[in-house]
Amino acid sequence: MNNRIIPITLAVSDKEQKKRFERMISSSTMVRPADDESDEMGVLVYEPGANVEEDLPYIIQALESGQAEDVYLVGNNADPNILIRAMRSGIREFLQYPVEENDFRSAIMRTAMRNSLGVEEGDKGKLFTVLGAKPGVGSSTLAVNLACALNAREPGRTALVDLRRPYGEAHYFLDLSFEYTWADLVEDITRLDATYLRSVMSEHSSGLHVLPGPAAAEKPDAQSLHLILEHLRYSYDYVVVDAACSPEEDLPKEIEHADAVLVALQLTLPCLARAARLLESVRSQDPESDRRIKLVASRVRKNSNIGLSEAAGVLNREIPWTIPEDADSALSAINQGTPLVVAYPKSAAARSILAIAGELDPRPAKARKGLSLPFASLFRRKTKSSDGGDNLAGAAL
Repeated sequence: MNNRIIPITLAVSDKEQKKRFERMISSSTMVRPADDESDEMGVLVYEPGANVEEDLPYIIQALESGQAEDVYLVGNNADPNILIRAMRSGIREFLQYPVEENDFRSAIMRTAMRNSLGVEEGDKGKLFTVLGAKPGVGSSTLAVNLACALNAREPGRTALVDLRRPYGEAHYFLDLSFEYTWADLVEDITRLDATYLRSVMSEHSSGLHVLPGPAAAEKPDAQSLHLILEHLRYSYDYVVVDAACSPEEDLPKEIEHADAVLVALQLTLPCLARAARLLESVRSQDPESDRRIKLVASRVRKNSNIGLSEAAGVLNREIPWTIPEDADSALSAINQGTPLVVAYPKSAAARSILAIAGELDPRPAKARKGLSLPFASLFRRKTKSSDGGDNLAGAAL
């Protein structure tokens, strides 16, 4: 998005609701009333009435010609026939009375994001979310190395996002210094666009782009996180999120919108119990997200008391991927600040992660064509000090 204030044109017959919109517009820094003398409508907020059949062709024409940059249908109830015609004509928003301020703000931010991106839905990259059934099962090792493996196929086209709480640790695995985190984007979310996003990303020597997490911060609010993830998906072929999710919390955006959710677990009873609760939580909130979950058995020992088939039976779900126990290689790679798939590519764990990457991205690797972002350094902001000098205490697999 950018700093432009979006004009709003109200075509609302309900007087009370019109006053409500006027109050929301006057209190927002993102929008303003459209000028009466201008042909620019900006966002047209339209309440279908008795003349909707006459109005709709003119509204669609205004949208197609660019006179209106977006149209929001509003009202007490949505006529299915009107909604179908509207959707086919490019009208994406319906706001039900009484319109809440957060819903109106979210719609405005979606409009600004669509205008900023200017690309089609099919151009979006894939989002892979990695989380652990419980802490300490190796989910960060999996996330970081999966991102590195995908990035190696076409350097500069993969992003890693650190949403671990309460402290992000992905930068330890990469020996990465950084100035900015996703908190900088959240702080100024209204000016989020491709250039601003790239200025905040840190680049690893491999070409992997990383959006680190701040120290001891809450997750971004759902709307801000949605916008950040969408911008990342339009900017990169692959976005890998190192996340954490509790069965007690609402379904987070990084799971809801993921193309695949990799849940790392260990073959122990406590971990399987946590995994079962997590899977049930996701299933109850969004069956579609549940179908995108892939289980990864991590740190699997040859003589484990619980086998893969037993664990799959407990969870009533196939475990398609395993990562064997390889503590020496994993710890040595972390202490070097080098990804496992780079430091020890022939190790058992690295080969397993490379195989997972190959299944998620079956395309052959591409040779690197020079620098992926030749102008990225021009966009770097120099006003804040590094957040990358954290103490190593607390770093874990």
